[in-house]
Amino acid sequence: MFVSLIKFLLDPFNVLWLLLLAIVGAWYLRKQRLVKWLAVTSGIWLILVSTPLVPVTIINSLEDRYEPLNVEQMEHPEAEYHIIVLGGGHGFDDRLPANSQLSRNALGRLIEGIRLHRQLQNSKLLLSGSTSTPGRTTQAEMLQMTALLLGVKEESTLLQKAPRDTYEEAEVYADTHGNTHPVILVTSATHMPRAVMMFERFGITPLASPTNYRLLGSWKHKWFGMPTVDNMERFHVGVSSYAAMFRYQIWN
Repeated sequence: MFVSLIKFLLDPFNVLWLLLLAIVGAWYLRKQRLVKWLAVTSGIWLILVSTPLVPVTIINSLEDRYEPLNVEQMEHPEAEYHIIVLGGGHGFDDRLPANSQLSRNALGRLIEGIRLHRQLQNSKLLLSGSTSTPGRTTQAEMLQMTALLLGVKEESTLLQKAPRDTYEEAEVYADTHGNTHPVILVTSATHMPRAVMMFERFGITPLASPTNYRLLGSWKHKWFGMPTVDNMERFHVGVSSYAAMFRYQIWN
């Protein structure tokens, strides 16, 4: 219940709606000073979360922690790497091929994993993730089916079908494989700091290969601009990532 409440409050849309409801309540109770205070607070909050400065700063602080992985600069490209592609979500629609059932997030991670796998000849592509619908195709299986459609050989893939989140993905990998292979971790750039922290907690020190960047080129330095929903979504993603890291540090 507490975790659900925190997740609810981390969404800037929800906070804005709560402030607006509070304004209506204060107006109904004829608390004019409170109405003015809440109106000013709502305006400041909207500016902070919907204009670029704060959201861009938060996203950059996450995405800039790890550089994209350049295989040509790796010291031991001949090693038998496990390239771990973390789950990123999928749906179910029997009309569609597997690649169209993956979320954009998951598809971007898989493409990055395949890029590395094709450049590292002795590597295995380890695909991870469970399903929220019992009895249906897991995230790991959907990723594998898509990888096969894109030319990856089945014998070059490994599956982790049980993990439900990043913590479990790291835990299951450490329990199953330990430090028997060097690891490359593939996930979204904003998610990478948390993912690396989880794997290190279980004694695995991965090479990071971030993908799905939210800020590209000049957008990384766009500090001022008009309010947009995209900025609110960036704020939500960034704050949620930091909140998740803080939660794991405190409770696990």
